[in-house]
Amino acid sequence: MASRWNVMQNKPKKKRRTSLDLYEFCTFILFLSLGCVGLMILLKLPSGTFDHVSDERNGIIGIGFILSGWALIRFDASARKRAKEKYDYDLSEYELIRTKFLEMEAAKLELQKEYSIQYMASTGNNAIIIDPGVDESKVEVPIPDESSSDE
Repeated sequence: MASRWNVMQNKPKKKRRTSLDLYEFCTFILFLSLGCVGLMILLKLPSGTFDHVSDERNGIIGIGFILSGWALIRFDASARKRAKEKYDYDLSEYELIRTKFLEMEAAKLELQKEYSIQYMASTGNNAIIIDPGVDESKVEVPIPDESSSDE
């Protein structure tokens, strides 16, 4: 979730359920096909097609339809449970990242405040700027020559 540290992360959104997995998709296809076949048997839609189907086969199709419907309900319940667990985890991670981000921002503001106080404390036009790449012991300060003064 934390891909950027320079901006505040978005709060996670709660979803009703997660996406379909393979088993749930296969069960859904089975549920639809058994439901369609069962409906066609009950309505005898293609006339003469389901006249020879026995009641035992109709019962098997009905039981398969009910079992696949029950499996779909179970899959949906587990998908809702996974979505809730994922949201709770993402929310706890978001709170952790948010706390760390706010601490970093507070530290950054404190450093900027200290820097600005040090800068303002320096004497007017004689601001001291230290280049971190230059060693202070090797810097030669020119001494003004007394003979070059305008007298």
